[in-house]
Amino acid sequence: MPTSTDNVYALILAAGASTRMGRPKQLLEWRNQTLLTHSIQCAQSILNEHIIVVLGAQNESIQQTLHPDEITLVINPDWQEGMASSIRAGIQALPNSASAVLIMLCDQPLIETEHIQHLLTSWLSSPTNIIASQYHQSVGVPALFPAEFFVLLQSLQGDKGAKALLNYFEERLIKIPMPEAELDIDNPEDFARLTKQF
Repeated sequence: MPTSTDNVYALILAAGASTRMGRPKQLLEWRNQTLLTHSIQCAQSILNEHIIVVLGAQNESIQQTLHPDEITLVINPDWQEGMASSIRAGIQALPNSASAVLIMLCDQPLIETEHIQHLLTSWLSSPTNIIASQYHQSVGVPALFPAEFFVLLQSLQGDKGAKALLNYFEERLIKIPMPEAELDIDNPEDFARLTKQF
């Protein structure tokens, strides 16, 4: 049983084209930093340099805002295939020593360090299970997968992300109530509403 998160890695998915937003939502400003930087810093505060960021669309402009010496940057050439391709690219970048991966999105601005810590603490108590965020009657990311699920994560297809695995392995799933995870940003109206409300 692991006693620390030393070999846990965060996998931040940031390869989408932000078509409905009309501009890269990775670069939207949220509390004096970009959405992507916010996600990275939340993970770094606990997992240090164990951060993998997957970029795809407009990766050159997004890279200019990052510090590549502090993260592992992966460019997904197949980003148009959907979120599953970014998960596959990120899992392939994990070292053999990785004990678990925390999958995150770059457009959940209400997710803070304490939410990530809650997921990690729950996993340390039950390291053979998947730990996922729960909001309303749904489960999703951020979600933490033990290493035994890496092969299955690499077999995902399409744009459904990891939710198919979360639903399939419900008997191995620990759900952490996290209403903040429901609030993501898909279009300008979402962003305007969030910035006004929070």
